[in-house]
Amino acid sequence: MKNIFLIFIILFSIKISSQEYNKKTRYLIGTFHTQNTTINGIAFGAFPQFNDESRFVKTNGIRLEIPGIGILAPIGNGSPISRIDSISGKFNRKEYKFDEKINGINISTGTVGDVSFNGITIGAIAQFGIMNNGIAIAGVWNAMDKSNGIQISGLLNETLYSNGIQISIQNSSIIMNGLQIGGFNYGKEMYGIQIGIFNKSKKTKGIQIGIWNVNEKRKFPLINWNFKD
Repeated sequence: MKNIFLIFIILFSIKISSQEYNKKTRYLIGTFHTQNTTINGIAFGAFPQFNDESRFVKTNGIRLEIPGIGILAPIGNGSPISRIDSISGKFNRKEYKFDEKINGINISTGTVGDVSFNGITIGAIAQFGIMNNGIAIAGVWNAMDKSNGIQISGLLNETLYSNGIQISIQNSSIIMNGLQIGGFNYGKEMYGIQIGIFNKSKKTKGIQIGIWNVNEKRKFPLINWNFKD
């Protein structure tokens, strides 16, 4: 009986907490241009909201953003990630605040914002977000603070932390755990495999396969490696 009562109290507390966090719930269809709302079904909109209002929108289903501000990425001044050269320690989820969380499928010309993608996200041009847990596909450019899964793009993949696979003409990660396949691959800390024309890493535990490979131990054609600190 005590256990049942304890479970009831925990579930009730979670329910109250979630109600305070997201005050509204929409079913079947709703717009993500709102605050503190959970949408179960299809969420739609045009551009992200850039203001100082505190907001959190969760989509469980399909999110459609047309056109999406990522369509302007090719004429921009780079992503925020491209201007970061070093990070300290592991990814700390508590340091980040998400404006949106997408559980399912996201489709746009390019989603840009403090977003957590959980599932599949497809950007026709470019997409910038905080976290990718799944598959991120972009016609030109993917940029995520952390990617757990697969990034595929036509030109460039960027992450601070990558746990998984990156496939593009150019791949860049500050800390890379997994596999990079492309023309030019860079991992400041690389734990895994790089396959490309030119591969570079500054701290390596893994293998580089390419025409020219550079790590902290040596510069070598065809295949290079390091497994020691």
